[in-house]
Order: sequence, then C-alpha cells, then structure tokens
Amino acid sequence: MAMDGIRINPHLGLLEALEAAQLMDRRLTVTANNLANVDTPGYKADSIAFIEILMKKIGPKYKKIYKENQVFIKREQGVLEYTGNPLHFAIVGEGFFKVQTPNGIAYTRAGNFTLDRERRLVTPEGYPVLANGTPVVVDPGMTREGYITMENSKLQVSPEGILSIDMTEIGRLDVVTFDDYSKIRKLGQNLYVSDGAQEIRAENYEIKQGYIEKSNVNPIREMVNLIEIQRTFEAIQRSIRSLDEETERLITTTQR
Repeated sequence: MAMDGIRINPHLGLLEALEAAQLMDRRLTVTANNLANVDTPGYKADSIAFIEILMKKIGPKYKKIYKENQVFIKREQGVLEYTGNPLHFAIVGEGFFKVQTPNGIAYTRAGNFTLDRERRLVTPEGYPVLANGTPVVVDPGMTREGYITMENSKLQVSPEGILSIDMTEIGRLDVVTFDDYSKIRKLGQNLYVSDGAQEIRAENYEIKQGYIEKSNVNPIREMVNLIEIQRTFEAIQRSIRSLDEETERLITTTQR
C-alpha cells in the first residue's frame, strides 16, 4: 500500500531501524527542499511514496515493514500571479516550456523570462527559450538566420503560445508534454530533462502573458510532514534503545 507516511514497528531489529532512519532522512531532504522552494516560480513539489511489505512473523517480530518506493513530482497547477511583465508567461494546464542548455534540451514551468545581452528571451539562468525549435530574439534592429526577431513593446502571445507583432504571426512557443512522466527528472535550476520519455506537443493548455505560475508547494502540508518525520525519528530511537536494553539483559543473564 503506497502512502506518504511510515509507521515504525516497536520490535524492529537494528538493521531494520537503521533502514527506517535512512528512509526518514530521505523524506526530510525532500520536505526541506520543498519548503526552500515555496516562492520559486513554477516549482513542482516532490513527494516520496512508501510501499508496505508484510513479512512472515517470527515470534513478536516482523523482519521489515516499509521501504521506499519512489520519489515523484506533484504536477498540480500552481496559483497564477500577475506581474504585468510582457516577457512573463504562465502555462495553465499541461505542458512545459522548452529551453536550450549547453548540455541539450531541457524543460521548465517557470515563465519568469528575461532578456540576455544578445536580447534573447531566456530563463533566469540564461538558457534560451525555444519557439519552433529556435531561440527567440527580441531586437527590432537585428535579424539573424535561424532566430525569431520582434519588437519587445509589440510582443503578444496568444493562449496557444503563438508569438506575434502587429497581428502578424512569427512563431509559436514550444510547449510539450510527455508519454511517461516517470521518466522525467529534475535537473536543478528549476529545469527538467527526459530519461527516455517521448516528447509530445501539448494540447490541453493556455498561455497567460504577464503572469507567472507560483510554486505548488503547500507549506502547511510540508510543516505537518516535518512533525511526522520528527515523531518517526523519535520512534526509531526508542526502538534502538529498547534493542540495546534487551541485548544488555541477555548479556547480563549469560554472564550469571
């Protein structure tokens, strides 16, 4: 049975208790990272699923109760925040913006874009945003082969992601989904990469210009997780102390 929490058997052996402590340490890392990104635009919270394993009962003990199943990304929509910046885009619905990094293609939900020195539309880390597979250049006096050029003040983006100037279509933002989200992993810098998932052009989405999508982290839920983790660590410590006391009694009895 998959679940967000974990229960500790008071009769755990030392190895099982240490394994449970490792799982809680992993959960603590995930929770702390979520809380650190409460204000990160477009950030998607992580969660750990646990699977229950009921082993053959030997006396009063079970050999193992839980193990980590997987870390998964919560893809729920974040709240939209109006900024009024024409270079800020928010995706409502499914999909990711496609960006170019030095190591290849990556994806992001964070639409708080800006301009670099070459007047390319880029992420806060400086990675070009792609439209029709090419970087978007915002410079009315510059034309470069393979680049889309536009006047910043006249830039408009339709709900479908179509870029235009004075009602003239000049390109379409690359917004994509995937056939298997279990093969999508976080790269850092609010980016995602594919580990074998097939890229698909998104359909069920809308682009909102002048908005950013806020983080979908629920701080109250994450604080509750921290409390549960603390209580679980305490239960593990009690289990280890109980095991130590039992071992000490056995040694004392043997020496008599």
